[in-house]
Amino acid sequence: MPAQRRLPLAYIVYFAAVGAAFPYLPVFYHDLGLDFDAIGLIAALQAATQLVTAPIWGGLADRFPRSRLALPAAALFAAVGAAILVAATGLLGAVVGGVVLFAGLAGTGPVLDARALELLGADRARYGGVRAWGSAAFVLSATIVGVILDREGPRAIFAIYLPALLATALVTAFLPRSGANRGTGMLVGAREVLRSAGLPLFLAGVFLVWTSLTAINAFYSIQIVNLGGGATLVGLAWALGAIVEVPIMFGFARLAGRFGTERILVLGTVVFGLRAAAAALTADPAALVAISCLEGFAFGSFFVGGVTYIARLAPTNLAGTAQGMFAAIAGLATIVGSSAGGVIAGWLTIRGLFAATVVGHLVAAVVVAFAVHRHTAEQRAAAH
Repeated sequence: MPAQRRLPLAYIVYFAAVGAAFPYLPVFYHDLGLDFDAIGLIAALQAATQLVTAPIWGGLADRFPRSRLALPAAALFAAVGAAILVAATGLLGAVVGGVVLFAGLAGTGPVLDARALELLGADRARYGGVRAWGSAAFVLSATIVGVILDREGPRAIFAIYLPALLATALVTAFLPRSGANRGTGMLVGAREVLRSAGLPLFLAGVFLVWTSLTAINAFYSIQIVNLGGGATLVGLAWALGAIVEVPIMFGFARLAGRFGTERILVLGTVVFGLRAAAAALTADPAALVAISCLEGFAFGSFFVGGVTYIARLAPTNLAGTAQGMFAAIAGLATIVGSSAGGVIAGWLTIRGLFAATVVGHLVAAVVVAFAVHRHTAEQRAAAH
């Protein structure tokens, strides 16, 4: 099978796994009898694992530019974590399984993105169209699993999640490498990436965006259930958001060409805030499902924009390191967002948490806008 076809297939099987678990893991933890604080703690530990391991996976991929092993190895590591979670009966099993799982996921998504950019080469504007296949798979997987969970219970997610992770390892093992130059050491590569003009400030904005986003997402599924919705509605909420992502990702190259990646990044951040405000104002689970459209638009805009923007700023031989750092920032943000989210939800209820994230997203929009504007101004000054 040609590489151009293997790449969408890799996104399909990986995001079939993500769709089977991402919307439902908080519900699974809640079903184990864990309270909000414990769920927030697990999310924080998972994120801390991601923070540490994502740059390592990315650095390994860059260090050995002709080796295919890093990506399937990460997917297999995630599968081991999922297997541990299958047998979990309480907090200890959930913690161990979650940490191992995210140690693998930390390398799977970012290195897959870096591999996609590497294979697309000068045609990297097509990344959004390739990534959109993942969102389409997420929609189908999340919807099917939601129906299954209403019949079989939260543990049934692993009947799809574990095989899909194993399929990811198999498919990605056959993705070719086009790297010709041996990369630098991990720490040296990370420092070189951070020296890219405008990147540190932009990553600070990314941190603020993901902090607010993970705080609300950690409890969104639980809120739907608390308001009387079942697992089917949970699946529909996340599937609907992903449905909206698909045309945004497929059309991202055209949108960026017309409006600019920088404007789309800022718009996505603002729409995240609008979604949080709408969620805070409703007590209807069906309304929370409808509001997911805003999350889909915002995520499709900000994630694809962020991946391509960072790829543009970072050195080409450090694509894996750069995407690993992007994922590490998300990990750090998840530690802060999920931990603070658990505390705030305990104090103010989940609706109060949603309202608090509105402020976070607005601050993030200001920082992102300043970062991209400053980089654009520096480029114009250098051109003259």
